[in-house]
Amino acid sequence: MWKRIGMILAVFLLAACSNESEQPTPTLGADAKVAKAYLEEQGYEIVTYEGNRTSGFEKADLLELPTRSTWEVQAKPPDAYIGHDIRQERFIVRNHPLGQANVIVMMVDGEIIGGTSYPDSAEPLTGASYSLDGKTAEELHPDYMEWRNEWEAKYSE
Repeated sequence: MWKRIGMILAVFLLAACSNESEQPTPTLGADAKVAKAYLEEQGYEIVTYEGNRTSGFEKADLLELPTRSTWEVQAKPPDAYIGHDIRQERFIVRNHPLGQANVIVMMVDGEIIGGTSYPDSAEPLTGASYSLDGKTAEELHPDYMEWRNEWEAKYSE
């Protein structure tokens, strides 16, 4: 009986290990290569490519988290991208103002439009995103409360 239990346990362990190895490593597509080159031009060392995803947003989303916190730290306003699909290429980099960091390069039609970053941590993180180069919304908008009131007025119409 113990022999059977041991065999069943071994089969489950092998199955669990084989599932991990079956997950393919993400490969760099055309957008990821553009994003990688951009990050390297900024002086960041690529540790790993974490893959991509595509998402969209509507005007009303700009008042809700996490969309609002993402767009608070962008140099370009979101107006031209409302209703569009945004490709997010994800990397872990070194030599970033936040240390080793997760960065997300946002792209539309192969063009980089911005991105976000946050520290690479094994522990769960809370709070808003940083800009691609590690700045907070308050650093980008010195009178943050005035800027935020204007933002809310503009996107709640």
